Amino acid sequence: MNTNNWQPLTPHTQNLIPQELHSWLIDTGSLTAKLRNLCNSFSVHLLQQRERKAFPHESTLLELADNKQLIDREVQLYCDEIPVVYARSLIPVRAISDRFKDLDNMGERPLGEKIFSDPQLNRSPIEWCAMNSENPNFGNACRNVTRTPARLYGRRSLFYGAAKPIMISEFFLPGIMDICS
Repeated sequence: MNTNNWQPLTPHTQNLIPQELHSWLIDTGSLTAKLRNLCNSFSVHLLQQRERKAFPHESTLLELADNKQLIDREVQLYCDEIPVVYARSLIPVRAISDRFKDLDNMGERPLGEKIFSDPQLNRSPIEWCAMNSENPNFGNACRNVTRTPARLYGRRSLFYGAAKPIMISEFFLPGIMDICS
């Protein structure tokens, strides 16, 4: 499977996703809130955050002119000291306005809390994909993971309501199964 082949989440494509991940992939609520409810302790570990020029496919997705700046943020979400989710957010610098002035300085605070607390943001339909070791983000995604899987299944959405859309993708690490059982 192409590691960057994002697909709409439909009844047909759901058959390609492991059954135990369905509820995680289709949930349209806040993943942060869901994890907080399931964990004794929840934390965010910042892997990296940098400002850089958008790649052409990112410019198209985020409605940016070519080579415009964005913030590329990568984190792992931990549940009871186990990494359970790798999340990557692309935030156009132009999206950082009065309402979102702190998006470029979230540190180890969950971005999901900020996004889902804003009633003016609308979420696009969820897309999913499987990421394998050929994807340049796979190494960061699997950092601190004790058992590296062949692939990670994830979802992404765009959030509209800022000056430019914000993209959040979330990939479920093997530890997610530890909190499901």
